[in-house]
Amino acid sequence: MKKRVLIALLFLSVKLIFAQDFKLDAGKIVQREYLEVIDFELLHGKIIIPVIIEGQSYRFLLDTGAPNIISKRLATVFNSSKKKELDVVDVNNLNEKMDIVPIPSIHLGSLRFENGVAIVVDLDNHPILQCFKLDGFIGSNFFKDAVLQVDFPAKKIRIAHTIKSLSPISKSGSLQLIGKQMAPFIQVKHENEKGDKGSEFALLDTGMEGLYDLSDRIYTEFQKDAIIKTVAESKGVTELGLFAKTEPTPYRYVAINQMQINNTKFKGLQVLTTADANSRVGLELFQYGKITLDFHKKKWYYEAPTEINFTQSLPPITPTIIDNKLVVGVIWDTQYNNQLQFGNPITRIDEYRMENLSVCEILAIKNQIKMRTHYEIEIKNNAGETVLIKMKK
Repeated sequence: MKKRVLIALLFLSVKLIFAQDFKLDAGKIVQREYLEVIDFELLHGKIIIPVIIEGQSYRFLLDTGAPNIISKRLATVFNSSKKKELDVVDVNNLNEKMDIVPIPSIHLGSLRFENGVAIVVDLDNHPILQCFKLDGFIGSNFFKDAVLQVDFPAKKIRIAHTIKSLSPISKSGSLQLIGKQMAPFIQVKHENEKGDKGSEFALLDTGMEGLYDLSDRIYTEFQKDAIIKTVAESKGVTELGLFAKTEPTPYRYVAINQMQINNTKFKGLQVLTTADANSRVGLELFQYGKITLDFHKKKWYYEAPTEINFTQSLPPITPTIIDNKLVVGVIWDTQYNNQLQFGNPITRIDEYRMENLSVCEILAIKNQIKMRTHYEIEIKNNAGETVLIKMKK
């Protein structure tokens, strides 16, 4: 039986910080003892929480895959003359120079976080994030000395100074905190039908939709020992990161016999690869059980069933949003290679006509369609012909 173990690379969401007082790990929760319970809103697969700044309530995304972020609009509230520039890299390995500014004080419930910093992002004009009406992100560095629990069924997060206040009933797993961002990485174990095993540390990312994305780096390593199987290969675009990306890149659809996270085994998965340096575990993991992250002790807990089974098949296409329209992002089924092209507009999904819809309306429809096991997609190709595709889960 073969076994391959891979350790996470340095997390590169933020590559360079220029000044000592602008490090991403600056700031802390000022209370010494606390247990705060906060209700959250779930919108299009994102956790939205209320944050108070100078007595005003704002909408923030809970994103453990990112550092603290504020919108350009909110940055004007602080009116700080102090700022530095840094290189930021998104999930698609695209980078831009952005400002980082000091944040004197923010409140999450009754908790007061002081002397922190945040990256400034134009959230109001991002093609996707604008739909969430966000003022910022609460990132992993906010919780560097705390314990964060996400209770998905109850739609609550709990923040405590000690794990004893939350009393998780599962066994703990190792939590790696990477970089000044304190990005949380958890162990993910893979096993094929022959019992060959592989292991990696993947980013636990509450800002990511879905269960698991396999990084190209891990894919290459696991392919050597046939730990995973390639179902299909193609080129296209599957998601927009912090910076809009529209150039097609290679993707693979991969079958995983068994994936184990903490004490839970996921069987029969089919997942996409990602160009990110590290694999990612997304918000869907939280739907199956309560997750508690002890940043201080570098441990985490997952209260979930011991086995979860999937029945999945290769989809004909993967849709995506480009230039504010729903289009063909990736073509997987080769029978459509001569009928469809990357970027062809999707004109209908079941009873929903997609022409002239805003991005936010498209997101709302996609969220409703997810609940269906079967649906029909209508696409107009380059020749002006209508192509109908049956989608099923």
